[in-house]
Amino acid sequence: MNTSFEHPSLRMPVTPEQRERAEQWLQEAYADGRLSEAEFDSRIGRVLSAGTRRELNEAFYGLVPPPQTSGAQTFGSSWSAAAPPQRPMGVYQQSYVPAPADQSTGPGAIAHFLGLFTWILGPGLVYALSGPGTRTRREAAKAFNFQLIAGVAGILAAILSSVAPWDILDFLVPLMWVGWFVLTIVGGAKAAQGADWKNPVKSVIKLDVLPER
Repeated sequence: MNTSFEHPSLRMPVTPEQRERAEQWLQEAYADGRLSEAEFDSRIGRVLSAGTRRELNEAFYGLVPPPQTSGAQTFGSSWSAAAPPQRPMGVYQQSYVPAPADQSTGPGAIAHFLGLFTWILGPGLVYALSGPGTRTRREAAKAFNFQLIAGVAGILAAILSSVAPWDILDFLVPLMWVGWFVLTIVGGAKAAQGADWKNPVKSVIKLDVLPER
């Protein structure tokens, strides 16, 4: 994209309202059948990772044609006031009605709590049954990834504890159990509150078997 004459507003950071509006627009496009699941996942990922309005607009290239502009104004500047992107003329020229965002918090919390009894199986099942881009799928992915990390770490802790001389590492296994239990409960509680909480373990071990978006 040529940014030599881009509007200054395109360098401004994306606001939460603009990001939410973009997510809702893509969800509507996916529900209407204008996006495949793979393309939706790709575009929603770019929306979630966008830092500036220009980057946010790039998630819509090829889907939303730029309106006729003049001077320094660009397609991206239409988002500067958090306005919805313009629809293509013709087939999809109907009034803009954003699709309702997935605001339910219960299923996401359940995905975390299932990890206490089913390890990765429960969160994985919730992930498979939830729709792309929904809060439930994001929380299920978080739960799955944490349970996988905790399981591998627990196995390593047990091995180290068994081979260490004089039982000096016997504290590792109980410590891992307590940490796993507490962080699983906190993750479920935060999901129930609708908070976008990041597990501190994921800040250290960046393992995403399931995409958290």
